[in-house]
Amino acid sequence: MAQGQEHGQGPAKDLRRKYDLIYALATLPKPDIQLLQRTTDIPLSTLKRQLGILRSDFGMHIEFMREPGKRGGSGQYVVTDWGVIEKNKFLLFWANERPRPRGAQQC
Repeated sequence: MAQGQEHGQGPAKDLRRKYDLIYALATLPKPDIQLLQRTTDIPLSTLKRQLGILRSDFGMHIEFMREPGKRGGSGQYVVTDWGVIEKNKFLLFWANERPRPRGAQQC
């Protein structure tokens, strides 16, 4: 069991954040940085760092596609290669295993 992790709580916070981010990238239709932040509840600076870690440590190719004709950071993230993640198996695993808020029922 990981340090600071109690029995039955699922993965440690840092790993849970990575899993939540991978799940969001796989399931949201057009994930921009604001939608990813709202969906995962990961602070923005941490979210950007986690995206970098998914690229470097998991071998994922995550591209930022800018919206044509718009200035600034408008655009969405697109995964073009899942690296070491087997997407369909991961989605089944995390849909069933991710920790739920207390009182929430599992489907």
